[in-house]
Amino acid sequence: MTVTNYNINGLNFSVIYENGIVVVYMDVNKEIKRRKHAEDEERLVYMDVNKEIKNGILRKLVICNTKISSYICNAVVEVNNKNINEELLLNLYNEVVEVSEIVI
Repeated sequence: MTVTNYNINGLNFSVIYENGIVVVYMDVNKEIKRRKHAEDEERLVYMDVNKEIKNGILRKLVICNTKISSYICNAVVEVNNKNINEELLLNLYNEVVEVSEIVI
């Protein structure tokens, strides 16, 4: 297993290479609108998504709940492309934000 870390415009990405599979773990930190408040739910929600996006499959979202709001904290994407660059990572981030608004 090999891990490469990127910080692009304040966004953190970890690219994990193992057995021919490339997984990107990213910080999202995007506020979302949810119907329930933190006292009604767990503080952390691990959401299985498995939604196909342009550059791979969005596997998981981590939702962090506070008393004030909820946030998408992290996302895990299995990537089709093994040649990772900053442009691809920024595109992945934008895809995750867009799709997360649909699936949450």
